[in-house]
Amino acid sequence: MNKDFCINRPNSIGRIIEPCLLLLLLEGNSYGYGLVEKLDQFGFEKDSVDISLVYRNLRAMEGKGFVTSSWAESDQGPRKRTYAITDKGKIALDHWIVLLEERKRKMSLIIDKYQGKDSK
Repeated sequence: MNKDFCINRPNSIGRIIEPCLLLLLLEGNSYGYGLVEKLDQFGFEKDSVDISLVYRNLRAMEGKGFVTSSWAESDQGPRKRTYAITDKGKIALDHWIVLLEERKRKMSLIIDKYQGKDSK
């Protein structure tokens, strides 16, 4: 794919990262860098996600009550802020999944039409 095509397009990674982080926290509590290391599960290339974007999203989600954080002692260095999903965060994730399923359906319609697979 020609990556130049997307250069002047708005980067939507900031918006889509929220459900990814919530889903990772649903699997278990984690700290920021630990979450970044797991984002490749969602197709993000290694080192393509700015750590500050992850922390901004975590702070914003904490402000919305979707996650909580606490300081945890570390065997290897300084203390780390550990994040956990809340019940409100689980509800937000449910809403995200409904939204993403609808977007997926619409994108499939576009792709199918382009490929001549539309039923009309």
